[in-house]
Amino acid sequence: MNLTSSAAAAFNDSELFCGVDPSSVRGGSVVTFRRGEEAGEYLNGVDCVGIVLSGALEVNSSDSGSVSVMKRGGEFGICNIFVNKRMPTKLTAKVKTSVLYIPKEEFARLLAEDSGLMYRYVRLCNKKMLYLAERLSLLSIPDCTERLMHYFGSCQKDGIVKLGVTKDELARQLGISRSSLFRAFGALEASGRITSAGGTVCLNDNFSIERKTQK
Repeated sequence: MNLTSSAAAAFNDSELFCGVDPSSVRGGSVVTFRRGEEAGEYLNGVDCVGIVLSGALEVNSSDSGSVSVMKRGGEFGICNIFVNKRMPTKLTAKVKTSVLYIPKEEFARLLAEDSGLMYRYVRLCNKKMLYLAERLSLLSIPDCTERLMHYFGSCQKDGIVKLGVTKDELARQLGISRSSLFRAFGALEASGRITSAGGTVCLNDNFSIERKTQK
């Protein structure tokens, strides 16, 4: 398979495929999607791993409604390599997007022959497991304001949170309504625990994420 320079660059940007020689991949196919088209985990009836070469895919989880964006070097279809079940996610092209599809049988061969790739694969799967565990813990908090506080506490750096998403997207990530999110923001600002401006949130000295004990 002859990969273009953009494909080689995507490998370098990938947390998983960095260090893999593109020429070692057999049977890969590049597919280009127009804006709004859905990109699945399979191609011509074959389950595949995908890596974004250019453009961007919006990732929507059907069970939680969370939204993220996958750009060049982003991978999908890697968590169910060894089980015959597809992930409950929807991938939609935000712009014209090219994806390299690698059959999962070929990816399994690469794993068996490349110990570095296997290590990165296991590490990436562990990170996804931790993310899901943290998300389940977050969604188990019934109070919307407290849930937002825990979210801020988990992603703050030196008391600053860079949202990086719209309020609508944040509400979907937190599993609450847009109106509940704005009420939670208002409550935290009114109590002086946060100060927000645009996409930046500052956690003030009286900010606390101690969770209430359920009785």
